[in-house]
Amino acid sequence: MGNRLRPRPDRFTRPFVTELAQQLGLLRSRDLEARGIPRTHVRLGLGLGFLQEVAPGVWGLGRSSFSRTTVAAKCVPQAVVCLSSALYFHGLLSEEPSEVFLAIGEKARRPRRQQPPLRIVRFSGPALSEGIEHHSDQGVPVRVYSVAKTVADLFKYRGKLGYPAAVQALRVALLAGRCTPEEILRFGAICRVTRTVEPYLGVLLARRGADIQAAIERQSRPAAPAPGPRWRTSMSRPVDDARPLPSCCSDDR
Repeated sequence: MGNRLRPRPDRFTRPFVTELAQQLGLLRSRDLEARGIPRTHVRLGLGLGFLQEVAPGVWGLGRSSFSRTTVAAKCVPQAVVCLSSALYFHGLLSEEPSEVFLAIGEKARRPRRQQPPLRIVRFSGPALSEGIEHHSDQGVPVRVYSVAKTVADLFKYRGKLGYPAAVQALRVALLAGRCTPEEILRFGAICRVTRTVEPYLGVLLARRGADIQAAIERQSRPAAPAPGPRWRTSMSRPVDDARPLPSCCSDDR
């Protein structure tokens, strides 16, 4: 009996569960086990309101808010956010899709999670490995395809997601200066959709080439220093055609 009540030797060195949640953004059971934190601390944090369960087996700080895309990136860290979910993550889609699009390899094990809802697609070769960007959302690592790669992927999946979503993503991405026509053609060649993309890209450059070039130049400029506490600056109005896509362009099966 005495051995069972003996305090653990690492009780003074292991971090508190709330401190770990601040560092990692979201917690899973493997994060607790790696640091010797018992599950009772999670139950205590949930009871006191310091933690919340954002998905089965995934916890975050009680005052935090996470998108389904970020939660899915935490649950399936080896996958890559793609298609409509990547557009939303990059701020080019106004409403988050009801399902999180994740790309995995052809022979990778399919995730079995039910929450958040996942839409798994399989890529191979350069279509899987090229164009991956590494971001962090409130401490949670997120692997997501670049804007240009996402546009090419949408043209590749035009049969399932529709032409309007791909064409609108092409227009919004270029008019917002988030990628260049050369980048889109490069990833179009990787995804084998060059002949499909070129006609739409040519029409867009012929009609709005000057606006696209100006948007690219604005994005390439270094960011201005933050104003002091006594100064305020007004941001310029964005281009109307570069607004995020409406929710109707997202894929809701």
